[in-house]
Amino acid sequence: MFVDPHTHHHLSNYATLELLSSEGVEAVAILAYIPVRPSSHKTLLDLFNWLVNVEPDRLRSVGIKAYIGLGVHPRNIPDEGLNELMDSLELWLSRADLVGEVGLEVGSEVEVETLSRILKVSSELDKLVVIHTPRKDKEPIIRKLSEVLRNSPVHPDKVVVDHASRDLINEFLGLGTYVGLTVQQGKLGIADLIDIISKYPELIDKGLVNSDCGRDPSDPLTVKKVYHALITSGLSHFDAIKLTRDNALKVLR
Repeated sequence: MFVDPHTHHHLSNYATLELLSSEGVEAVAILAYIPVRPSSHKTLLDLFNWLVNVEPDRLRSVGIKAYIGLGVHPRNIPDEGLNELMDSLELWLSRADLVGEVGLEVGSEVEVETLSRILKVSSELDKLVVIHTPRKDKEPIIRKLSEVLRNSPVHPDKVVVDHASRDLINEFLGLGTYVGLTVQQGKLGIADLIDIISKYPELIDKGLVNSDCGRDPSDPLTVKKVYHALITSGLSHFDAIKLTRDNALKVLR
Protein backbone atom coordinates (compact mmCIF):
# COMPACT_ATOMS: atom_id res chain seq x y z
CA MET A 1 0.00 0.00 0.00
CA PHE A 2 2.89 2.40 0.72
CA VAL A 3 5.84 3.64 -1.37
CA ASP A 4 9.04 5.13 0.03
CA PRO A 5 10.58 7.20 -2.78
CA HIS A 6 13.93 8.00 -1.15
CA THR A 7 15.90 5.27 0.60
CA HIS A 8 19.35 3.73 0.70
CA HIS A 9 18.15 0.22 1.47
CA HIS A 10 21.19 -1.30 -0.21
CA LEU A 11 22.70 -0.47 3.21
CA SER A 12 19.84 -2.16 5.12
CA ASN A 13 19.84 -5.77 6.29
CA TYR A 14 17.42 -8.44 5.14
CA ALA A 15 15.37 -8.32 8.35
CA THR A 16 14.57 -4.66 7.63
CA LEU A 17 13.32 -5.58 4.18
CA GLU A 18 11.14 -8.34 5.63
CA LEU A 19 9.69 -5.83 8.10
CA LEU A 20 8.85 -3.41 5.30
CA SER A 21 7.06 -6.11 3.36
CA SER A 22 5.07 -7.31 6.38
CA GLU A 23 3.93 -3.74 7.10
CA GLY A 24 2.56 -3.05 3.64
CA VAL A 25 5.42 -1.25 1.90
CA GLU A 26 5.05 -2.31 -1.71
CA ALA A 27 7.83 -0.34 -3.39
CA VAL A 28 10.91 1.73 -2.55
CA ALA A 29 13.35 3.83 -4.52
CA ILE A 30 16.95 2.94 -3.72
CA LEU A 31 19.27 5.83 -4.53
CA ALA A 32 23.02 5.68 -5.08
CA TYR A 33 25.07 6.81 -2.10
CA ILE A 34 27.96 5.62 0.06
CA PRO A 35 28.99 7.29 3.34
CA VAL A 36 32.55 8.14 2.23
CA ARG A 37 34.05 10.14 -0.61
CA PRO A 38 35.37 7.61 -3.15
CA SER A 39 39.07 7.71 -3.92
CA SER A 40 38.29 6.68 -7.52
CA HIS A 41 35.38 6.75 -9.95
CA LYS A 42 35.65 2.97 -10.12
CA THR A 43 34.11 2.74 -6.65
CA LEU A 44 30.91 4.33 -7.98
CA LEU A 45 30.90 2.09 -11.03
CA ASP A 46 30.96 -0.89 -8.68
CA LEU A 47 28.13 0.70 -6.70
CA PHE A 48 26.06 1.15 -9.87
CA ASN A 49 26.67 -2.49 -10.79
CA TRP A 50 25.57 -3.55 -7.30
CA LEU A 51 22.38 -1.51 -7.40
CA VAL A 52 21.30 -2.49 -10.89
CA ASN A 53 22.23 -6.17 -10.83
CA VAL A 54 21.77 -7.25 -7.21
CA GLU A 55 19.32 -5.14 -5.23
CA PRO A 56 16.15 -5.59 -7.35
CA ASP A 57 16.29 -9.37 -6.87
CA ARG A 58 17.00 -9.01 -3.13
CA LEU A 59 13.91 -6.84 -2.62
CA ARG A 60 11.81 -8.94 -4.99
CA SER A 61 12.50 -11.95 -2.75
CA VAL A 62 10.44 -10.27 0.00
CA GLY A 63 7.77 -8.96 -2.36
CA ILE A 64 8.95 -5.35 -2.71
CA LYS A 65 9.46 -3.53 -6.02
CA ALA A 66 12.78 -1.68 -6.15
CA TYR A 67 13.12 1.45 -8.29
CA ILE A 68 16.86 1.97 -8.77
CA GLY A 69 18.36 5.45 -8.89
CA LEU A 70 21.90 6.07 -10.10
CA GLY A 71 23.88 9.28 -9.89
CA VAL A 72 26.71 11.10 -8.16
CA HIS A 73 25.78 12.39 -4.72
CA PRO A 74 27.65 15.66 -4.04
CA ARG A 75 29.45 14.00 -1.13
CA ASN A 76 30.45 11.15 -3.45
CA ILE A 77 32.22 13.16 -6.15
CA PRO A 78 35.40 11.08 -6.50
CA ASP A 79 38.87 12.37 -5.82
CA GLU A 80 40.04 10.91 -9.14
CA GLY A 81 38.37 10.07 -12.44
CA LEU A 82 35.33 12.39 -12.44
CA ASN A 83 35.53 12.92 -16.22
CA GLU A 84 35.78 9.18 -16.81
CA LEU A 85 32.77 8.68 -14.56
CA MET A 86 30.71 11.28 -16.39
CA ASP A 87 31.66 9.76 -19.74
CA SER A 88 30.18 6.42 -18.68
CA LEU A 89 27.19 7.83 -16.81
CA GLU A 90 24.77 7.92 -19.74
CA LEU A 91 25.11 4.19 -20.29
CA TRP A 92 24.52 3.47 -16.60
CA LEU A 93 21.61 5.90 -16.31
CA SER A 94 19.91 4.22 -19.26
CA ARG A 95 19.73 1.09 -17.07
CA ALA A 96 18.28 2.92 -14.07
CA ASP A 97 14.66 3.71 -13.22
CA LEU A 98 15.53 7.24 -12.10
CA VAL A 99 18.49 9.53 -11.45
CA GLY A 100 19.62 10.09 -7.90
CA GLU A 101 20.78 10.89 -5.48
CA VAL A 102 22.37 13.99 -7.00
CA GLY A 103 22.46 17.61 -5.91
CA LEU A 104 24.41 20.23 -3.99
CA GLU A 105 26.02 20.06 -0.56
CA VAL A 106 28.16 23.21 -0.37
CA GLY A 107 27.48 24.60 -3.84
CA SER A 108 31.07 24.41 -5.06
CA GLU A 109 31.97 24.82 -8.72
CA VAL A 110 32.59 21.09 -9.16
CA GLU A 111 29.24 20.25 -7.55
CA VAL A 112 27.37 22.68 -9.82
CA GLU A 113 29.16 21.42 -12.93
CA THR A 114 28.55 17.77 -12.01
CA LEU A 115 24.86 18.36 -11.34
CA SER A 116 24.43 20.36 -14.55
CA ARG A 117 25.96 17.57 -16.62
CA ILE A 118 23.77 14.95 -14.95
CA LEU A 119 20.63 17.02 -15.51
CA LYS A 120 21.45 17.28 -19.21
CA VAL A 121 21.79 13.51 -19.53
CA SER A 122 18.67 12.84 -17.45
CA SER A 123 16.66 15.16 -19.71
CA GLU A 124 17.89 13.33 -22.81
CA LEU A 125 16.88 10.00 -21.23
CA ASP A 126 13.59 11.41 -19.85
CA LYS A 127 14.38 10.21 -16.32
CA LEU A 128 13.06 11.47 -13.00
CA VAL A 129 15.77 13.23 -10.95
CA VAL A 130 15.94 13.24 -7.14
CA ILE A 131 18.00 16.19 -5.90
CA HIS A 132 19.70 16.36 -2.51
CA THR A 133 19.79 19.52 -0.39
CA PRO A 134 22.00 19.77 2.71
CA ARG A 135 21.00 20.01 6.37
CA LYS A 136 23.05 23.20 6.88
CA ASP A 137 22.98 26.48 4.94
CA LYS A 138 20.02 25.25 2.93
CA GLU A 139 18.71 28.67 1.84
CA PRO A 140 21.71 29.76 -0.28
CA ILE A 141 21.87 26.26 -1.75
CA ILE A 142 18.23 26.51 -2.81
CA ARG A 143 18.98 29.82 -4.55
CA LYS A 144 21.93 28.28 -6.36
CA LEU A 145 19.91 25.19 -7.23
CA SER A 146 17.15 27.36 -8.66
CA GLU A 147 19.69 28.90 -11.04
CA VAL A 148 21.04 25.49 -12.05
CA LEU A 149 17.52 24.21 -12.78
CA ARG A 150 16.61 27.32 -14.82
CA ASN A 151 19.70 26.79 -16.98
CA SER A 152 19.08 23.07 -17.48
CA PRO A 153 16.83 21.37 -20.06
CA VAL A 154 15.09 19.20 -17.47
CA HIS A 155 11.36 19.83 -16.95
CA PRO A 156 10.33 20.67 -13.35
CA ASP A 157 7.78 17.85 -13.41
CA LYS A 158 10.71 15.44 -13.79
CA VAL A 159 12.43 16.68 -10.61
CA VAL A 160 12.02 16.03 -6.89
CA VAL A 161 13.97 18.46 -4.72
CA ASP A 162 14.35 16.59 -1.47
CA HIS A 163 14.84 17.18 2.25
CA ALA A 164 12.56 20.23 2.45
CA SER A 165 12.80 22.19 5.70
CA ARG A 166 9.87 23.69 7.55
CA ASP A 167 11.14 27.28 7.31
CA LEU A 168 11.85 27.13 3.57
CA ILE A 169 8.71 25.50 2.19
CA ASN A 170 7.87 28.59 0.11
CA GLU A 171 11.32 28.45 -1.49
CA PHE A 172 10.94 24.74 -2.28
CA LEU A 173 7.50 25.27 -3.79
CA GLY A 174 8.87 28.21 -5.78
CA LEU A 175 11.16 25.86 -7.69
CA GLY A 176 8.11 24.40 -9.44
CA THR A 177 9.30 20.84 -8.86
CA TYR A 178 7.97 18.06 -6.69
CA VAL A 179 8.99 18.43 -3.05
CA GLY A 180 10.61 15.65 -1.02
CA LEU A 181 9.38 15.61 2.58
CA THR A 182 11.95 13.61 4.53
CA VAL A 183 10.78 12.57 7.98
CA GLN A 184 13.95 11.60 9.77
CA GLN A 185 16.01 12.55 12.79
CA GLY A 186 17.53 15.98 12.11
CA LYS A 187 15.04 16.77 9.33
CA LEU A 188 11.25 16.92 9.56
CA GLY A 189 9.30 15.34 12.41
CA ILE A 190 5.81 13.97 11.92
CA ALA A 191 4.32 16.96 13.78
CA ASP A 192 6.27 19.30 11.49
CA LEU A 193 4.91 17.52 8.45
CA ILE A 194 1.29 17.67 9.61
CA ASP A 195 1.64 21.39 10.29
CA ILE A 196 3.25 22.03 6.90
CA ILE A 197 0.51 20.16 5.04
CA SER A 198 -2.19 22.11 6.87
CA LYS A 199 -0.55 25.43 5.92
CA TYR A 200 0.47 24.48 2.37
CA PRO A 201 -2.26 22.18 0.99
CA GLU A 202 -0.67 22.41 -2.48
CA LEU A 203 1.85 19.90 -1.13
CA ILE A 204 -0.86 17.25 -1.22
CA ASP A 205 -0.30 17.11 -4.99
CA LYS A 206 3.40 18.05 -5.02
CA GLY A 207 4.83 16.37 -1.93
CA LEU A 208 6.48 12.95 -1.55
CA VAL A 209 6.93 11.64 2.00
CA ASN A 210 10.11 9.59 2.44
CA SER A 211 12.35 8.14 5.14
CA ASP A 212 15.87 8.47 3.65
CA CYS A 213 16.34 5.16 5.44
CA GLY A 214 19.67 3.39 5.15
CA ARG A 215 22.80 3.83 7.21
CA ASP A 216 21.83 6.84 9.34
CA PRO A 217 19.29 6.90 12.20
CA SER A 218 15.87 6.54 10.57
CA ASP A 219 12.64 4.58 10.81
CA PRO A 220 12.00 2.21 7.90
CA LEU A 221 8.25 2.44 8.59
CA THR A 222 8.17 6.24 8.42
CA VAL A 223 5.88 6.45 5.40
CA LYS A 224 3.24 4.18 6.95
CA LYS A 225 3.40 6.04 10.27
CA VAL A 226 3.02 9.38 8.51
CA TYR A 227 -0.05 8.07 6.68
CA HIS A 228 -1.75 7.11 9.94
CA ALA A 229 -0.75 10.40 11.58
CA LEU A 230 -2.22 12.36 8.67
CA ILE A 231 -5.49 10.44 8.94
CA THR A 232 -5.60 11.07 12.70
CA SER A 233 -5.03 14.79 12.04
CA GLY A 234 -8.16 14.87 9.89
CA LEU A 235 -6.75 14.54 6.40
CA SER A 236 -8.77 12.30 4.10
CA HIS A 237 -7.50 8.87 3.07
CA PHE A 238 -7.46 10.10 -0.54
CA ASP A 239 -5.08 12.96 0.28
CA ALA A 240 -2.95 11.00 2.76
CA ILE A 241 -2.38 8.20 0.25
CA LYS A 242 -1.31 10.75 -2.36
CA LEU A 243 1.52 11.85 -0.08
CA THR A 244 2.55 8.33 0.90
CA ARG A 245 2.03 6.40 -2.34
CA ASP A 246 0.29 7.93 -5.33
CA ASN A 247 2.52 10.96 -5.93
CA ALA A 248 5.57 8.71 -5.80
CA LEU A 249 4.07 6.22 -8.24
CA LYS A 250 3.08 9.07 -10.54
CA VAL A 251 6.63 10.39 -10.88
CA LEU A 252 8.22 6.92 -10.87
CA ARG A 253 5.68 5.68 -13.47
